[in-house]
Amino acid sequence: MGDNQKQSILLVGKDTVSQKAIRKILADLDVEVVTAESVDDVMGLVMGYDFALILFDVDPPDTRPFQTARILAGNEKTWFVPLIFQSEADDFLLLEEKGYDAGGVDFLTKPVNATILRAKVKVFLELDTRQRHLAFATNKIQEQNLRLEQRAIRDGLTGLYNHKHLQEQLAREVSLARRYHAPLSVFLMDLDFFKDVNDSCGHPFGDFVLKEFAARVKADLRVSDIFGRYGGEEFLVILPNVDRKKAEVVAEKIRKEVASAVFSNKRYSRYVTVSIGVYSGVGNEVVSPAMIVEYVDNALYAAKAEGRNRVVHYCTPREQVHSNDEHFSDIVGGSQQSQLNNTIEKARAMSLASFEAMVHSQTREYDMLVQRNDLFGKVLLQVADKLNLPEKLIHSFRRAIKLHDLFRCYIHDSSLETEGALSKEQEEMLFDQPLMLRELTTMFDFFASERVILYSHHEHYDGTGYPDGLKGNEIPMAARIFSVIDSFVAMIAPVANKKGMDVVEVQKEFRTHAGTQFDPFLVDVLMQVISDETFFLSEEGEADAGKTES
Repeated sequence: MGDNQKQSILLVGKDTVSQKAIRKILADLDVEVVTAESVDDVMGLVMGYDFALILFDVDPPDTRPFQTARILAGNEKTWFVPLIFQSEADDFLLLEEKGYDAGGVDFLTKPVNATILRAKVKVFLELDTRQRHLAFATNKIQEQNLRLEQRAIRDGLTGLYNHKHLQEQLAREVSLARRYHAPLSVFLMDLDFFKDVNDSCGHPFGDFVLKEFAARVKADLRVSDIFGRYGGEEFLVILPNVDRKKAEVVAEKIRKEVASAVFSNKRYSRYVTVSIGVYSGVGNEVVSPAMIVEYVDNALYAAKAEGRNRVVHYCTPREQVHSNDEHFSDIVGGSQQSQLNNTIEKARAMSLASFEAMVHSQTREYDMLVQRNDLFGKVLLQVADKLNLPEKLIHSFRRAIKLHDLFRCYIHDSSLETEGALSKEQEEMLFDQPLMLRELTTMFDFFASERVILYSHHEHYDGTGYPDGLKGNEIPMAARIFSVIDSFVAMIAPVANKKGMDVVEVQKEFRTHAGTQFDPFLVDVLMQVISDETFFLSEEGEADAGKTES
């Protein structure tokens, strides 16, 4: 019953005289009286009305009113509707017990007393009113609770699941995959060069792109897939019961459709591409939720490092990630892609060369940093061989160490020549370097891969590092690798008046800090490398390699 509809009462029976009398008694009440001559009509009427009261006229030996009453009592829509029976006074004693047994709330004799009937009807109408108000309030509360629940698990901009809910759902799906020996795949997607979209077209258009991207990807997914905004321009997809082969098909379909579509509102139009990191596992082989996030993050990082707009599938922690043969959408052909990659590579090389020339002309520490870079490169190759790192990722590390050392040299980092503890000013300068390097590489977005390394390589495995206090697998794998190699170079290579450590001292230092400052797995890898070949700088400044005892 709507707010503007009258309450209604149903009179059931063939006694038209009695029905007419009841109508007259209730005439002064604001109520609609509906009549039915046969009990056969009752079920149809109760489906169309929300009756506040049903009044049955019983005439022995017809027991159908009692049977109908029992049906009403078992119906979800009518079980709470009050039922009143009435009969001739001579039949009252015979029928009263049957009426109450059938679910009636009262039994009246005919002719009915006007005062008593009106009073009883008013009571039931008031109960009906309160019941409806209670039901209305309950529905409102449920709607508000549902909205609050949705707000707690939904991203405010895109309407997708938020970071917290995605983590909860990932843990659930990992558990189910292991329990039922089912496949599970996960995507981590990141919009390429999204900062440029915001900078050139404004944040409102950037928000439009995020919402449009979310809608387009959602259209390519199943109802059972779990899709959400992981943070910023990163999106996570959980695909239950999807194996590696199917996951690659879905990811590639998403990549192609995004790259081929124009994101356009009334003011701006842009092409946007997406890089996708993929993880797949089956049954007990499915790793923990935290490891899955690390794996897809590393795969995404590789996709970015290899040129963006591609899908990279992460296999295992020690196996090389690989991508599909198709990289660019139909907008950019194979030859155009090659030309573009060459142009980007030349731009990176020219920028580094210009920076290097500037530093060389203004500082005296340049030669020493060249030696450090050479040593870093030699260790890097050994570690990369152990980890099966892709060639393009190795190039990113080489660029990162050059940017790192050139920048320190350019700002006249006096800590390079200081013996003993650093001053407060020097400590503050070291702490600010990751932030400054991130800002520098943000200005040249083709150094995006190096930005991740340089910004996070001072994070410690136990969470005590800086600038964000990341811990364990929260630290990007590339930054953890860089930290181990850079620290090794700093220990073994003499800087200015400082004396480098010997191999035994280095091994002791790393084992002491494994699990606190450094990733223990990567420390083990480095120990394997230096147990075979030790890198050091000779007195003449030449980078050499020599054997050492393990």
